[in-house]
Amino acid sequence: MNFKSIKIRGFFVVTLTASFIVLIMLSGAVISDQYFSIEDTGNLVPIYDSVNYKVQKTIQKEDSGGRTLFIERPFGYAECSEDSQVNLSIRKTYIDRISRDKAYIKGEIKNLDDNTVDIIVITFNLFNADGKQIGNAYASIDYLEPKGTWIFSTEPITRSDFKFERYGSIYTGVFN
Repeated sequence: MNFKSIKIRGFFVVTLTASFIVLIMLSGAVISDQYFSIEDTGNLVPIYDSVNYKVQKTIQKEDSGGRTLFIERPFGYAECSEDSQVNLSIRKTYIDRISRDKAYIKGEIKNLDDNTVDIIVITFNLFNADGKQIGNAYASIDYLEPKGTWIFSTEPITRSDFKFERYGSIYTGVFN
């Protein structure tokens, strides 16, 4: 392989990379670098804030205070209580903007344990361009398998003034 063939291949790699970035920009997807793990380290978990490009102080693990919660299901309500012994990895979240007034927050959560997680509810705080909180978005799953990955999506966000999000809290529970 001579220098000329390396230079040509390098050109194609740069061209393909640039094309990929343009495709992402045209799709309206906003990609962030929010990676963190939730482990049994108390009630606070450090996270990366992709909007301000720094570590946000913490994400609050929701504490039910030992209360029994009832989660609505198609067949009625399921009784559950908090499970604080869960190890998760939340990977790269992003905003999928469908139109001016419709968007979703999407991403992946991986169960790092050898046990099934009965329920996970993740809450995002929503903000306008001025940095004022304008609401919340939620995603939840039942029975995330051991070592399984959940590709999540929140319900539609239908606020035209929605500009960015931050993690609000995460709840992990066990059905009674």
